[in-house]
Amino acid sequence: MRHPLILLTAAVCAVVVPLHGSPALPVAALGELTGLLAGLLALQLGLLAGALITGARVHQVVIGVGTRVVDWTTPRRVVVLRALPLLLSVSVGPGKSPARLRMWGAALSSAVLGVAATATAVVLACTARNGFGTAVAVGCAATVGYALVPRKTAGSTSTGWLLLHLLRLTGVRARQLDAAPLVTSTVDAIQDGDIEHAVDLAARIADEYPTLRTATAARVLVLQAQGRYAEALLLAMTLAGDHEQTPQEAAVAFAALAGLAYATVEAGQLEPELGLGTAAQALENAETLGYPTHKLNGSRALRELLLGNADKAVTLARLSADSSDDRLGRADDLATLARAHMAAGNNPAARAALREAEAIVPWWPRVAVTRSRLDLA
Repeated sequence: MRHPLILLTAAVCAVVVPLHGSPALPVAALGELTGLLAGLLALQLGLLAGALITGARVHQVVIGVGTRVVDWTTPRRVVVLRALPLLLSVSVGPGKSPARLRMWGAALSSAVLGVAATATAVVLACTARNGFGTAVAVGCAATVGYALVPRKTAGSTSTGWLLLHLLRLTGVRARQLDAAPLVTSTVDAIQDGDIEHAVDLAARIADEYPTLRTATAARVLVLQAQGRYAEALLLAMTLAGDHEQTPQEAAVAFAALAGLAYATVEAGQLEPELGLGTAAQALENAETLGYPTHKLNGSRALRELLLGNADKAVTLARLSADSSDDRLGRADDLATLARAHMAAGNNPAARAALREAEAIVPWWPRVAVTRSRLDLA
């Protein structure tokens, strides 16, 4: 795991730990790692507890890193257990009104528990007075301190940013959060497979929030769920072309645009020359703006499939499906994996991948169409 905290705490421990009479670098490194993990765990547990108390929406809970062992997937929430249960990752978003206040309360809970864990580590270090205890305290303090620094990127938002800026938002950003309950209801309808209700909600969104990014993104999702990729692509292009968006928003918009452009070509709703060029440029823009590279593997897999590189598509689609904790996104990756196996002439593997996808959302257009093609094959 590449993390600036590792370098920071290693540098501090290299100076501080010997002052307490322990020259053993392995002991200091172990203490540093222990403190880093303890700080991260405290922050995430605080966020989860705060969300449960305030009523903020908990989208995902991921326990561990590495290979997916088991998951409990519902239309509202995804809980994943991975091979190495060293980390906890909690994804919280707006749900019921007042959305901003609920999310701010969850962030406050995260900060409080993180600071409490740091204080406990410091007290224990002062009591033990050894290099290991000092390294634990330094690692924990660095982790929590880094989380409290206000920053917002394409992949994450820090606890400090939420605490400092969330309640002070005005204009478009505030309206997006105020519209969150309706947007969330639309996404929930899609997750449930209730397309008719989702279409009704999307029409309401278009009337009440015609220019809001989050509202438009929900409308794009509804069109995708209907298999209307060309229409969804046009809406997605308006998001990516917004000159007032932040770099972080632009990164997310271009990443979504890339995947959608490839799907539109695959569905025969867009000429390959135009669609592949649009998608390639969108992928490049997303990476340039800081979108996490590994989250683009699903789009890259679909690109390789369209170009006839089935083996590469299999590898990338499996990587994306294994790392994705988004319900619809993972099902889409598994559909790509199944199609890649079919292209490679391995129909038994294609059926196995498709069964995984159907266990999540069997009605999703790319999953359903893949089933039809596989049955014909």
